Amino acid sequence: MPGPNDPHPDSDHAAFGELVFAVSRLWRRAANQKLDQFDLSHATAAPLLALKRLGGRARQGVIAEEAGLEGPSMVRLMDLLVEDGLVTRAEDSTDRRAKIVSLTPAGMERLQAIHEIIDPMREDLISGIEPAALRAAVQVLRTVEERLEVRRPPVKTDDA
Repeated sequence: MPGPNDPHPDSDHAAFGELVFAVSRLWRRAANQKLDQFDLSHATAAPLLALKRLGGRARQGVIAEEAGLEGPSMVRLMDLLVEDGLVTRAEDSTDRRAKIVSLTPAGMERLQAIHEIIDPMREDLISGIEPAALRAAVQVLRTVEERLEVRRPPVKTDDA
C-alpha cells in the first residue's frame, strides 16, 4: 500500500483514468452544444477535422482510423457530409474498392466556422492554467495516447 509520500499513489492512478473519461465526455458535450449551431455534432465534425489533418484528401478508411470511427459509422457520416456538399467521394484509381474523400470549398468554410466556435471554448477552458502545467498535461496525455495506440487493434474500415 502506498504511503503519503509516494509520488504515484494508486488513488492518483485511478483518478487519472476517471478524469480522462469524465473530461472527454464533458468536452464532447460542450462541443456538441456549440456545434449544434451548424447542425453538426462532434461525431459529424470529427471526420472533417481528421480530413483536414490529413491534407484535405484521403481514403475513407484512413479518415476513419484518424477519427477513431468504425467503418459502418464512417460510411453513414460520409453519406451525410456528401449530401451536405462538405466532401466529395470518388473511387480510388489504384483500388476500386476504396473511396477517396476530399474536402470541398463548403467543407473548408464549415471547418473555419467550427474553429471559430470551438477555439474560443477551448481557450476559455484552459485560460489561467500555467503554461508549464499545460505542457506537462499535454505531455502526459500524449504519452498515454502513444501507449494506447500501440496496443489497439486497427479500426475495421469499410472503404466501399
